[in-house]
Amino acid sequence: MKKNKILNFSLFLFAMIFYNNVVGQNQVFKYDLTYKPNPLKDSTISEKMILDIDDKILSVFRTEFERKSDSLIEKTGFGLGRKPRFEDQFYIIKKRSDHEIRKNIQTIYAEIFSIKINEKLDWQILPEKDKIATFNVQKAKVNYGGRNWTAWFTTEIPIQDGPYVFSDLPGLIVKISDDKNDYNFSLSEIKNGSEKIHYRNNGSELTWEQFKRLSENYYSDPFARMKSSGLPIKVDDGNGNAVTPDMKIQTDKTKKQIKENNNPIEINHRINYQ
Repeated sequence: MKKNKILNFSLFLFAMIFYNNVVGQNQVFKYDLTYKPNPLKDSTISEKMILDIDDKILSVFRTEFERKSDSLIEKTGFGLGRKPRFEDQFYIIKKRSDHEIRKNIQTIYAEIFSIKINEKLDWQILPEKDKIATFNVQKAKVNYGGRNWTAWFTTEIPIQDGPYVFSDLPGLIVKISDDKNDYNFSLSEIKNGSEKIHYRNNGSELTWEQFKRLSENYYSDPFARMKSSGLPIKVDDGNGNAVTPDMKIQTDKTKKQIKENNNPIEINHRINYQ
């Protein structure tokens, strides 16, 4: 209850500020993401996500961890760790002025790739209305990535954006989920941002077919390049000690994780790992 009161006050306070002087500044919208990595199991993963909006120029959606890493890279040249599974990466860059959306992927070797999202969001705005936190919201539906999504947006924040690729409704998306309840995004906090947004470059552009080949090659031997380098490989044994791992065990473990946790948002591009 206390958390909900804080959330309601935070959103209400921002709404009051927004109408007065926020337009033209950067804004930060925090979302809670809950998703099922394995559609056959009930277990979920929760992530703290950030949507940074630079007025009408661009927006960047990523995890809180990735946002910190991007800032560190800008300041020091070195970032934080990367996720081993591509299916768990939700980094999206929207060039709002050009109506361009790119999904950004980073490998464990710090290589960056991007996929241009050409799938059109054909929204159906419904008459049903409700209230979430302090905001009056309206219902909308869309199909994206082979999933049917239900969104709730508010015109009280006239920003046509939202989590992940979702945008172009007549207001900010406060909540959105798919009909299988595999993915749920919920707005949790709003605040003013800094003057500059630090984010990844686009990297090498891939088509979905090229991304499929990249994923399959990585799955076939996730540590191939690491093993071929000849450099000593160390991992944490769980007690803070660096030990030399059994690479066959590590490879089999990673391949199992990739194969079993294969529930991407773009289910129409799901890869059949063998």
